[in-house]
Amino acid sequence: MSKEKLPALMAGVLGGGLFVLYAATAATGIVPGDPAEYTFVAHLMGIAHPPGYAFMTLLTKAWQTLVGIGSIAERSHLLAAAAGALTSALVFGSVWQIESKRNTRPSLLPPLFAASVVAVAADYWQHSIHVNSHVVTVTLNTLAIFLLLRWWRTDQDRWLYAFSVVAGLGPTHHPLTIFCFPAYLLFIIIVRPGIINVTSRRWWSERRWRTPRNMLLCGLLGLAVWLYYPIKSPMKPDFGPHDMDTLEGFLNVALARGLRVNLFHFGLAEQGQRLLVFWTLLRQQFALPVILLATGGLVSLSARALFGTKAGRADEPQWGLVALIALAFFGPLVFVINSVQDVMAYLLTPFMLVGVMAGLGAGALVHWAEDMAPVRVSLWRHSPPGRARNHVLLVLWIGLLVWPVLSLAQNVSRISLRGYEAGDEYIAAVWERFEGSGEEATLLNDWEHITPLWYSRYVDGRWPDPTDVIPSMVSTDRPWVERVYEHLPDGPVYLSGYRREIVDVGFRLRPDGRFYRVVEPGNTRLDAQFRPLRSIPNQPVELLGYRLLSADVRAGGMVALDLAMRAPVTTTEYLVPYAQVGAIHYPFTTDNHLVTLLWLPNEIIVERFSFALPFDLPAGGYPLSIGLANLSTGTRSELVPVQEIAVTANPSPPRTELLESLLANFGQRVGVDRVSVSGAGSRRTAVWSDPLVTRPGDELNIVIKWRCLAPIEESYTVFVHLMDAGNRLWDQTDYTPLGGSYPTHLWIPKWLPGQTALDPYRLIIPADAPPGDYYLEIGLYGMTTRSRVYQYDAAGNLVGDRLVLGWLHVQ
Repeated sequence: MSKEKLPALMAGVLGGGLFVLYAATAATGIVPGDPAEYTFVAHLMGIAHPPGYAFMTLLTKAWQTLVGIGSIAERSHLLAAAAGALTSALVFGSVWQIESKRNTRPSLLPPLFAASVVAVAADYWQHSIHVNSHVVTVTLNTLAIFLLLRWWRTDQDRWLYAFSVVAGLGPTHHPLTIFCFPAYLLFIIIVRPGIINVTSRRWWSERRWRTPRNMLLCGLLGLAVWLYYPIKSPMKPDFGPHDMDTLEGFLNVALARGLRVNLFHFGLAEQGQRLLVFWTLLRQQFALPVILLATGGLVSLSARALFGTKAGRADEPQWGLVALIALAFFGPLVFVINSVQDVMAYLLTPFMLVGVMAGLGAGALVHWAEDMAPVRVSLWRHSPPGRARNHVLLVLWIGLLVWPVLSLAQNVSRISLRGYEAGDEYIAAVWERFEGSGEEATLLNDWEHITPLWYSRYVDGRWPDPTDVIPSMVSTDRPWVERVYEHLPDGPVYLSGYRREIVDVGFRLRPDGRFYRVVEPGNTRLDAQFRPLRSIPNQPVELLGYRLLSADVRAGGMVALDLAMRAPVTTTEYLVPYAQVGAIHYPFTTDNHLVTLLWLPNEIIVERFSFALPFDLPAGGYPLSIGLANLSTGTRSELVPVQEIAVTANPSPPRTELLESLLANFGQRVGVDRVSVSGAGSRRTAVWSDPLVTRPGDELNIVIKWRCLAPIEESYTVFVHLMDAGNRLWDQTDYTPLGGSYPTHLWIPKWLPGQTALDPYRLIIPADAPPGDYYLEIGLYGMTTRSRVYQYDAAGNLVGDRLVLGWLHVQ
């Protein structure tokens, strides 16, 4: 087989195999949020949210039309699988172009290694199994780099023209592609310095000008996809803006003007923390040897540019390659790591280039071994030089490819979205709850919940009868409280999830299956679905009834218990229910619930109490009992039986020794491995007893090492609080993990069991803080619910909702 056909065949086989892998682990149903939107917008030929994704819309529509297998959602997910597989094949091809250009004996190991480590990286894999724009972004960037390298290797301008078309398509898909343009331009100029000759008086008519002129025309051909907006928008599509035939309307969408608040969010003072964040995310994708090889690949490339090469290899300057790879890596990285939205998605291109650099590092290692083996390496005492070289290369093949194989084995069991049905389940819940009810209710939804309903409307043609319920989306322009006030006079209002801001303005939120109904204070109605509870004598609060969402729970899973309660007279004491499952105790805190001091006389209060079972709980039936705890007096009532919970065993629980080693276990979902705090010239590791001495104005740097214990059902916000001895809050930092870079659940990628993350924070001792003792506490709460996540001990008992790190003394 020829020198050209074998690499092409191997790249094709690799891409085909990866497509099968991604398709086997891809989602089959509706993925809420942006993926659902990309699916139905392409189906009805609408216009998506800014920046509009014109190329993505047309590509997805063509794919949905040509691929006749499965539902529209399933076909769209397969497009992501195809894009992911193609990108890995292009990584293979890119490294091969460099290898075959620079070396007389190119090896297939470096391109295979590069493509493999990219393909099985967690972030890349997760984006290749559900429809999303970002895997297409990295495909376009990788294709552009491959075409440039092909042009560099062959010196045939047709590849440069093909690159220009792809470069033009990039901005019509996503503005992020533009961050690679300086790398492309510098590479072209270095490889062919005279590509634009403006020294001649007739440079525009000379033959030499033909190449840049044709590149410009090809680029405009790619940009022509933008014509979709002014052509489609005046047709008033079912979804999307109608003013994109105007310059202002076009620029608002194409430049995503409304999303700029999320860009360049961090200043110089936070750059050290952002580097730590990037290191954490990088380590989640690649093993340390792969990262070292990537560093070595860039170093070796730079060394060849500085010092030249040995005889028998290409002796031309290598600065073009250095510029292309380094600028295409660092340019997007500086922008992405200082943003707070879609960071994991935007990092796909830098992660892809880490794989390319790792392939170059593997190539340098292979060729060093080839040079050294005949003279200095003897794995077998009597082997001749040629055979010794083969032995060394075999060891390198095995040693290098073990890393992607290990990543594949680790990720294949935890990444799959094959059973992910969140979107379909929400649609079913809406129909089950409201169909035929005749309530004329309003159901307010956030973006994640409204998009599956829009998919049902625009793809399946199914939308609730307005005499039952009218689904509506809440936005920043029309927030939750405003929408509740707007719709409550017209009928019942339900929410897609718990929203603390509704309670803060005085309303009550009653759980109703998957939804919450907005109720005005003083309501004395009790739903018929509640099962009665035996009253507890001599208590100021009555337990009227209960409702379990499910009595069948897996060990480590959540139990959701709705309790209906009443206080005949408003109490001056803090009372809260507590639960017991078998011998496991769940003393709930007041943070997540309406405190009894705010209850009106005889008002029926319905609250949901959710708690997690231990991972290692044996299968069987466990009695659930409920009592009342008086937090003002420190007393507890007797327990009353509720119902038996049927527990099934967890097939893969976290190791017991791991759970016992944690500083804290929040929600049986997120563990705290360790916390370090530095400031005022000292450093402490939680939990410490010797106070850290500080002064007003001192900066504290806190680094939390999180560990994902199990799949997480919601997006958490981290809080870091500085409290005084009287529990008064003096300073705080509340943020999505890793400065917004890595939400636990908000979108895919979500946290995967076993992953760890170093999460840095900064606190400043307030200038007006009086001398005295203070303590630091950390914890988690729901990003939308603002309800704190409970903390559990190693036995599974609930032990509060915060971790106190240690004391500070302010002088």
